[in-house]
Amino acid sequence: MSVESLDNNNAAPYFIALEQNSATPKPWDYNEILNILGFGKFNWLLLLCSGLLTVTSMAAQIAVGIIGISSQCDFNMTQGEKGVMMASCVTGIVISTYICGYICDILGRRTVLIWTMFITNILQVISMFVTNIWVYNFINFLMGISLGGISAAIYPFVGEFTSNKYRAVVINYSAMFVSVTAIYVPAISWWILSADWSWEISSALTFRPWRLIILLLTLPGFIAASILLVFPETPLFLMAQERNDEAIKALNFISKLNTGLKLEVVLKTENVILKPEEISDAALVAGAGGCSFISNIWKATLPLFHKPHRKNVILAVWAMFGMLFSSNGMQIWFPEIVNRSAGGAQNVSSTICAKVEDSYARDRMTNVNITNVGDKVCDDHIATKTFVDNIVVGLAFFVGFAIQGAILNPLGRKNVLLAALTVAAVCGLLLHVVTNTTALLVLFCLYILLPGLSMSIMLGALVDLVPTHFKGKTVSLGLTMGRFGTIIASNVIAAMLEPHCDAMFGIITLVIIACGALVFTLPI
Repeated sequence: MSVESLDNNNAAPYFIALEQNSATPKPWDYNEILNILGFGKFNWLLLLCSGLLTVTSMAAQIAVGIIGISSQCDFNMTQGEKGVMMASCVTGIVISTYICGYICDILGRRTVLIWTMFITNILQVISMFVTNIWVYNFINFLMGISLGGISAAIYPFVGEFTSNKYRAVVINYSAMFVSVTAIYVPAISWWILSADWSWEISSALTFRPWRLIILLLTLPGFIAASILLVFPETPLFLMAQERNDEAIKALNFISKLNTGLKLEVVLKTENVILKPEEISDAALVAGAGGCSFISNIWKATLPLFHKPHRKNVILAVWAMFGMLFSSNGMQIWFPEIVNRSAGGAQNVSSTICAKVEDSYARDRMTNVNITNVGDKVCDDHIATKTFVDNIVVGLAFFVGFAIQGAILNPLGRKNVLLAALTVAAVCGLLLHVVTNTTALLVLFCLYILLPGLSMSIMLGALVDLVPTHFKGKTVSLGLTMGRFGTIIASNVIAAMLEPHCDAMFGIITLVIIACGALVFTLPI
């Protein structure tokens, strides 16, 4: 029967059916697909991978405190050179993190993570055989630049693979690997440094146990990068790049791991079509190079310092500067301080600074009659108490994350921040007068722990202070300022620990009080 022979009553149903058969399937919302695929093997592998990346990134910053002590005789370091050593890796991270945040929006999160992790591993292996302190510091600086890529890409990578339902929980557990690192580094170091051996490779290089620590610190990152080789890029990034076919393949990869079925079978459709995603403003730099690249980054950042965001952003990033100044700066030097305080007579009650000053006085007395610099006595022994106390701090971070997660919603973000910073400041004041060994460890734990935990709360608060299109840039800026605080603190402690220990603790405590004042003024 021809179309012309149809009367008006029969024609309408015919054309409606024809239109329905030729209609385009309804596009799928990305988050809806993730909810359907659920939380399965893929997500556990993702969490493991992000955790191992976090361990590698943080271990490079934390381990320098122990390596700085055990390598000081090999490198013949002064206190100032040791301060540079402590800050070299973090300096590289500060320089690269913000720019890497834009690069991962161009090349992809997975690409940046794989390249930066393998580059970091290569640099770590090279540093094992370095005999000059300034060459070692330069390699550490380059390693920091590569680690900046991990800092910039890891949370977008995890977040974009996870549905809204599980995202906050997964990112929280990924961040908790910081506390795992704080336990892993001293535990591995204790095991390695308990053996007294050396292997003379050449007249200039003797391979001693502290160099082996560096090798073991590369393993988590190498494992993570190897896992990433089989992972796809995040579908959300691919969609923003209008690479929808690749995004569907990535979702199919998740579907097979989580459900054992193809994506089309799970969604009960023959043709999966995704809703389009907006391209990040960081993609503005995709076609730019040289000065244009830097210019576009600056143009995208400048609105953060104009009304209505200027006041809150400036106050928040300065608060983050102070939190990492006090927490990370002190944590890096914690092994040195504990190791020196453990060297004196254990039955003598004295404050932490009195113990440290007594340690430096013993060093001066040991070498007072030596006129030949080459004959100077060098002690790179690390007391067992140093490892134990560092593990205790790591455990305290782990417990602190758990407690903080439980009280954050009932008490409110601002109240928890103010309480934590107040207690930390009180601990700083008590460190000037308390002499009991156990009490000193508790105070030190809280002194390092509470500003560090406050930093994680501030990151969440910072996200809520700005619109969506500013969130990534603002978080990167806050982390960059925080790490800049770590660099300054590391060098301040290096310069003041021996001659002005009490004044050093006073400065750090004042910074914590200032952080509390800044938090009080923020609308969080």
